[in-house]
Amino acid sequence: MKKRRKLKSWVRILLCVLIPVLTFSVIIMSCGKQETTKNNSETTAEEQTALPEKETTIEETTEPEETTEEFTTQDYDALIDYDADYPFFIKVNRDEHFATVYGMDYEGKYSIPYKVFVCSTAKEPEDTPLGTFEISEKLRWNYMVDGTYTQYAIRIYGQIMLHSIPYKYMSKDSMLYKEYNKLGTAASHGCVRFQVKDVKWIFENCPEGTNVEIYCDPNEKPELPLETIEKISKKDSRKGWDPTDSDKRNPWKDEE
Repeated sequence: MKKRRKLKSWVRILLCVLIPVLTFSVIIMSCGKQETTKNNSETTAEEQTALPEKETTIEETTEPEETTEEFTTQDYDALIDYDADYPFFIKVNRDEHFATVYGMDYEGKYSIPYKVFVCSTAKEPEDTPLGTFEISEKLRWNYMVDGTYTQYAIRIYGQIMLHSIPYKYMSKDSMLYKEYNKLGTAASHGCVRFQVKDVKWIFENCPEGTNVEIYCDPNEKPELPLETIEKISKKDSRKGWDPTDSDKRNPWKDEE
């Protein structure tokens, strides 16, 4: 009996000592975990703050550019009523020095811009009359009032004609090159001047009776690309020839 009582006493003493120790240990461990968790949270927050914000790229969407369909002469040919008595109509802008040839569509309207040519009108604007005229005569060569000659002369009103650059003689190698260099400016005595290839096309494709309108529009842009005319040098031995003349003797053809 004494031994049991003694044992119980020792157990009680041991429990009294261990319980506070264990309790204190649990408290210490719990505090440590909380501190660790807090530190981890703070670290994570700091890391999140330190991380650079991800840039958001907004892709700009550009609308496709409108493209203007380009037609070739061959494409336009299918739209023109060549069975009409007068399949073409010519308009000359006296201010901007270009002529546009319009083709007749199958509804009988001159709605198709077919060709555009550089030209020259009168030095004194009123000497090239405004209005709508018609081709009344065609001359392969014509003697002009100023004593020069022109190729492919097409009469539209009195002495007013569509024709080539003037020549000193009735010879293709005597063109007045200084007058050629004036194409695209006011230069004539009243007629409308063209390169040989252009007036030759009118001569061959526009019959007598074809209408020609001369009008003024100082700000008009041609509906088709307009050719740039290269000037002829005084020193060029070929200067007596129109560079666009299709004659096989034309020395400019050697460059082609």
